[in-house]
Amino acid sequence: MVQSFVSTIMPCVVALFARLKQRIEPRFDFYICIALALVAFVVYVRTLTPGVLDGDSGEWQYMANILGIPHSTGYPLYVLLAKLTTLLPLGNPAWRVNLFSALCATATIPIVYLLAQRVGRSRMAAVISALFFAFMPTLWASAAIAEVYALNTLLVALTLWFAIRFFDNGNARDLYLMALCFGLALTNHRIAFFIAPALLLVVWLKRSVFDMRKVAFAAFAFLIPLALYLYIPLRASQLLAEQSPANWELYPRAQAIVDGKVTAYYNHTPAGFINLVTALDNRNKLGFENADGENQSLARLENAWKLLREQIDPFGIALALVGIVILFRRERTLAIVLLVAGGSVAAVSILLRAESTRFYFSGAYLVMLLFFATAVGWILNQLAARAAEKNEWLLRVVYYAAIIYFAFFPITALYYNFSKMDQSQNTKYDVYARAILNDHLAQNAVLVAPWEVATPIRYFQYVEGVRPDILTIHESPVRPQYQKILVAAHRLKRPFYYAQFSPEDKNSDEPRTLQAIAFPLPETPQPQNTLNVKLNDAIQLVGYDWTQTGNVARLALYYRVVQPTRTEYVTEVEVGDPQDETRGYWSRHPVSDYYPTYFWQQGDFYRDVYDVVLGQGAPSGDYVADVTWFDYDAEQGKRNEASAQTIRLSGLRVGN
Repeated sequence: MVQSFVSTIMPCVVALFARLKQRIEPRFDFYICIALALVAFVVYVRTLTPGVLDGDSGEWQYMANILGIPHSTGYPLYVLLAKLTTLLPLGNPAWRVNLFSALCATATIPIVYLLAQRVGRSRMAAVISALFFAFMPTLWASAAIAEVYALNTLLVALTLWFAIRFFDNGNARDLYLMALCFGLALTNHRIAFFIAPALLLVVWLKRSVFDMRKVAFAAFAFLIPLALYLYIPLRASQLLAEQSPANWELYPRAQAIVDGKVTAYYNHTPAGFINLVTALDNRNKLGFENADGENQSLARLENAWKLLREQIDPFGIALALVGIVILFRRERTLAIVLLVAGGSVAAVSILLRAESTRFYFSGAYLVMLLFFATAVGWILNQLAARAAEKNEWLLRVVYYAAIIYFAFFPITALYYNFSKMDQSQNTKYDVYARAILNDHLAQNAVLVAPWEVATPIRYFQYVEGVRPDILTIHESPVRPQYQKILVAAHRLKRPFYYAQFSPEDKNSDEPRTLQAIAFPLPETPQPQNTLNVKLNDAIQLVGYDWTQTGNVARLALYYRVVQPTRTEYVTEVEVGDPQDETRGYWSRHPVSDYYPTYFWQQGDFYRDVYDVVLGQGAPSGDYVADVTWFDYDAEQGKRNEASAQTIRLSGLRVGN
């Protein structure tokens, strides 16, 4: 009976699987693309930055939300597409802009799969290569933050895909899509321009299929996306029309430029527009010399090699080199096209001086990945053919062992890069920006801040409506314009603050804190502890505050200027714990190095803040602080030790 049942049902099962195969086979690549995208998307969202970021990323986050005009080249495509993601009913507005990067990187992976399958002639090699590219640090890092580079990689990949399709079949539709994607890429990031030699080579090789109609349609498809740049003057006209008379009196420049809604690189004229969209204002970054005029040719090459090694190990590089040889022997012209594309992008990336160099190489890494896929595909195909030809189980074992070995490229990339790329706990710029905006700044104050923190502060002001009364200006305290703003603020009696990090270097290994320094305090302070001790003929220590929040204890000293002084003073502050171990030490100008005491005005009050980061093992109890003032000789760069005046502050309680 069982045998009869099996003999009856088995033909039905076989027929069912045959029918499923017929249905799945034509769409198999589509299903693979969906699966690859889902895997990448899950990883990218898991490691996505949860909130606001610093510098350029912070700028993207508020520019996308308010439809502003960011720095060169204006990036209209990115701003408009990112704006669409801000409309999603998910997370906070900053996270939504970060999510846009993850979506762009996710969409890139299926395209990479199709490219890798085309050159590698192996689905398995294409799957391995696509996942490997997904977990390379450059693409992954661009997927975790608000930046234009994931969109750039997507558009470059799409352009190359349609270029290769046009190269293969000469179909006019692929030509038009290639031109369209390339035009879109140029409205996002100028690094995409440097795949143009490869595209022109493809066009030249297929010149026999061209006629005037195709040329016209291709030109039209290329030029249409460039019309997106009209967004810049149209939107700038609206933003620049808003002007506060009070802010004009403080800083006679368009308010939208002063408060960062329109980039300071933009001038609302035809020449200014061209300068912005062509990035001519950044042409000084092109070349092997750094900002100080030193030749960095060797350093650039060393950096390029270091960045490459971050993406792939030496054996993977060797496989890519083998892939060049294989593709050159199999499809010489296609190999040359890819080499021209990758080589052009790599050469320009080495030539450019910028912090984002690792992202500039993404197009070159994509081409390298395709050569890697070529080698892996050739090896797998050779093993599969031998196994089928000789029908030996040992050869089949070798074939599957090779698949497992190559699969370790994406697996190890995921494993080793996960902790480095994971930004899911990165909330420090939320903390920094909120610390400034919640620091009881006076109404209608002027806040000058470095770029690193100016953009997250502006995000909270413009997008989340936190302290919109404050005018946040990005300016360096070493530039003459900073001093002009400070003098104007004093003349107009507007409270003035400078947001200063300690230490200032963002790459410092020491814990960093941030404070809003008032020049001077807008109101008479009421310190927790009153002293009223004269440090010298000009300066009086009024009192101090000692507060602890989490693992940071803040010592705030309050000074009063009794009379003007021409003397430049420096201070030394040392905080010790109950076991006489030093927990904090500073030697610098009081209040700020950018506002020496000879600028202090009679009757003004100043707050001098020192943040003590309490590490693990910091004991509870009463801490002490020694505050010492010295005369300082700027010409000799030395302080006068004999002029030391020390005040000890005790009873600084830490813990319960």
